Amino acid sequence: MAYIYVIDDDQTIREMLVDFLEGKGHEVNTFPSAEEAEQVLINEQPDIALLDVRLPGIDGLSFLAKLKEKTIRTGIIMMTGHADYHTAVRAIKLGARDFVSKPFSLADVYAIIEKALEDNKRNEQLTYYESVDKRRTSDMIGSSEAMRDTFKFIARVAASDKTSVLIEGETGTGKGMVARSIHYASPRRNSPFIEINCSAFQPTLLETELFGHEIGAFTGANTRKKGLLEIASGGSFFLDEVGDMSPELQSKLLKVLEDQSFRRVGGTTEIHIDTRIISATSKDLNKAVKAGHFRADLFYRLHVAAIGLPPLRERSLDILMIANHYLSIFSREFKKPINGLSDEVKDALLQHPWVGNVRELRNVIERATLFETGDTLSIESVGLLETNLAANPHAEGSKADLNSINIPPEGISFEAIERAFIIKAMEKSGGNKSKAAKLLGFSRATMKYRLKRIGVSDLDYPWNARS
Repeated sequence: MAYIYVIDDDQTIREMLVDFLEGKGHEVNTFPSAEEAEQVLINEQPDIALLDVRLPGIDGLSFLAKLKEKTIRTGIIMMTGHADYHTAVRAIKLGARDFVSKPFSLADVYAIIEKALEDNKRNEQLTYYESVDKRRTSDMIGSSEAMRDTFKFIARVAASDKTSVLIEGETGTGKGMVARSIHYASPRRNSPFIEINCSAFQPTLLETELFGHEIGAFTGANTRKKGLLEIASGGSFFLDEVGDMSPELQSKLLKVLEDQSFRRVGGTTEIHIDTRIISATSKDLNKAVKAGHFRADLFYRLHVAAIGLPPLRERSLDILMIANHYLSIFSREFKKPINGLSDEVKDALLQHPWVGNVRELRNVIERATLFETGDTLSIESVGLLETNLAANPHAEGSKADLNSINIPPEGISFEAIERAFIIKAMEKSGGNKSKAAKLLGFSRATMKYRLKRIGVSDLDYPWNARS
């Protein structure tokens, strides 16, 4: 549905266009002169205005020039019974979308209106995209089992482009990247992907962002505003942190999911959309439902297809891959010839708890790349060593035992000491990498990495048990 104004001094034409356009589901308002239409049009800014060139008082071309000085977003289509080349050229130069000559067929007029509405929609989407982060799926990397499962989920869900999707996971696990991946892998990929974080707005502001508002809906609502759900029609709408949505908005979102329609704030007209809803939460919505903080019926509608993203600490196989990915990005961005990660950095990255997940890792690598002066990312630039020692009681508590170690006068290779300790820990744990890692105060992933680095495998040592 669109809002269309007809400005023409011929009552027969006004009535004909009202009957035809309202029959097409649009809302139409008419005016016999530019003077009567001016203030209403500037305030309400309809989608389309059909403007006659010859009007009593201010003529159509002069009115068009006046409107364009106000930088309104309304698409103006000029109408005249006295068409000539020069008038058409002047109208287009003044900013008219198109030009139609009287007498006209309603089918021809409607084709021009539809094209103008498509242009409006495209401009709205471009305006939105200019103000948001346009990241797509380039950061979706990983070879762990959890990531392989995530890629399979994305492929399955993308094929069904109307199914509601719920993505659950801690902050920073990549819920937004999964949502974008689903959209850009789906048949909706050429239509808009629009997102909003529900926790970033007060309920009343969130409502107007989602649904838009009519003139006079509240103090300060001097113009009509389209909501993001309407702009996203044909594409996908991503509701991040949907668990923070107020109960009142939850019921309105349920209606959108069930009917694919809504009303603007202060409006009475049903607006129909074709939008896929993808939502995400870092909260346990099951618990929220049981506690009465989240509607059960909405949860079931959102939960048609659901996936839980594991925290980064549970997919340590991906840590170094992700770190190298961001290092490649930021070394190019900062124009620094950094070739890789030092062994000390690799160990620190694998042992770090990553409370902030992938987002934290990205920030660490960005900061380290900015301050690195060498050709390899160093532990001094990464700055995780002290954090890891503080978080690792084994490392701190082992100082007393280390006092009994004597370094021979001729010296000793540190690599030989590391190799001996790792092999001893593996022997003591019966080949269980998790237990061996715990004995040495680091993660299982670090143990696997260090075993590979020193060239030790289960084939070299017949451990009593393997893991």
